[in-house]
Parts: sequence; C-alpha cells; structure tokens
Amino acid sequence: MLRLMFNRSLSMAKNDLVTTKKTDIVSSLISQELTDKFTKLFAVVYVGRRQFKVSQNDLIVLDNNQPIEIGDKIKLEKVLAIGGKDFTILGRPLLDKSKVYVNATVVEKNVSSPEVDYTKYDGHGVKHLKWLSREQTTLRINTIFVDPSITEE
Repeated sequence: MLRLMFNRSLSMAKNDLVTTKKTDIVSSLISQELTDKFTKLFAVVYVGRRQFKVSQNDLIVLDNNQPIEIGDKIKLEKVLAIGGKDFTILGRPLLDKSKVYVNATVVEKNVSSPEVDYTKYDGHGVKHLKWLSREQTTLRINTIFVDPSITEE
C-alpha cells in the first residue's frame, strides 16, 4: 500500500526547469528592491559564536569582553543571509564580504546583573554559593550595505 502511494506521488510530480529568462526576471526585481532606499532590509550576521538577525538601528549584546572601545565603528563581514519583505538571499555558508556587510558602533560595555549558582549536596552538609556576572558589549547596527550586483552570481 505504501509503495503504491509512493510511486503514485512520484508520477504526479512534474519537473519544471527554471529558465534563464525566469532567473533574470527575479534577479532584476530583487536588484530593484535593493536600490530602493526605503526598503527595510534584514541581515543574519555571525558574531562571537552566535547568529543574530538584525536590521537598521537594532541593538545586539555580545557576551564576554571584546577588545574594542566605546564609540568604535566596526564592520561585520560574516553575513549568512540578507533579505527584505519579498526576498531572501542565502549564503553558502557566507555571502561575499565585498558585496554585503553590516556597519555597527559600540554603544556600551557593562557587566550583567549577578546570577546565583547554588549547589547543595544532601547528607554531606556541603553548600556552594557563587555569584556570577558576565561582561557584555552592546552594538548598534548602523547600516546594512548590499551591492545590487549580488543577484548576478
């Protein structure tokens, strides 16, 4: 029974080849959106062993103390994906850093609020109480730069 359903589903599927005309139309529509200054873009960036989905004027908090000072402008080049309302461009695994990057500014460096790590071993009368705080760096995303020629690849 399962084999009949599987074979039937394979026979119903049609393979449509994507022509170069269709891809040219799609890439031209995406490049039109990229050149429009009112299009709100998002980017997925890889920073400090974590991924963040960001757009313009977002704040992201990085754990650990980063070797940068408040007011420094940095360029995030590890961009995994960019997109807008009607499209998404994915990197495999990263997009070309000369065509896509994100500019950010260091806004704040602080210490997180303390967290309690409490351990008690029953029967032994051993208690461990640790107060943990982590250093954090806050970044503000200024701009997401995308070269419209990225769709031609």
